[in-house]
Amino acid sequence: MLYELRTYEAMPGKLPALNTHLKVAADLFKSHELDVLGFWTDEFGASLQVTYMWMYKTFEDRQKKVAAFASDSAWQQQVAQETEQAGVVVARTHNTMLQLTPYSPEPQIKTKVQEWRIYDAVPGRLPDLHNRFANHTLGLFEKHGISNIGYWTEVFGTSNRLVYMLGYPSLGDREKSWKGFMKDPDWQKARAESERTGPLVTKVYNRILRSTAYSSRG
Repeated sequence: MLYELRTYEAMPGKLPALNTHLKVAADLFKSHELDVLGFWTDEFGASLQVTYMWMYKTFEDRQKKVAAFASDSAWQQQVAQETEQAGVVVARTHNTMLQLTPYSPEPQIKTKVQEWRIYDAVPGRLPDLHNRFANHTLGLFEKHGISNIGYWTEVFGTSNRLVYMLGYPSLGDREKSWKGFMKDPDWQKARAESERTGPLVTKVYNRILRSTAYSSRG
């Protein structure tokens, strides 16, 4: 399976139009068998963007389905109408092609709040980071009420990057769970042992996400 994370940045003042754009697209995705993990807005920070994730078997499968969707007369009519009424809606689009790690669960969205996290590993230490997640971190997350949604590496681009998604019932639960996780002696031991020859991660990025009203949750 391949996964494609896509972020759409709306033109200023056009976020409602972007949501309409993607709501219509979400319905048409189903008719073209373009499976979607979810649609999200950022809880903090970037207020003009919406992110979603496509899922498909192969890159060839993607090309075939996306081409069929793009040529759908209903979609072309929708784009023409919204352009006439609202002008250009989308300012920029970013996409990242991803593949699951061997230790990732099958991604499912069952929580109200999700968090997208990116770890840039120290050169040569990505295997050690994978080992720590596979043998320690995932289990400790679950112990502290953090849902493991999915773990990926990039198909193209940054080769020393791990990206993953976590889930929480609420923002308050997220704060409580992370405090418990960071204080857990088993985590502190696993981290210390994995970093005996130096840190594993150079940079950490995260985004708190909330599912849109038109996002289907598994």
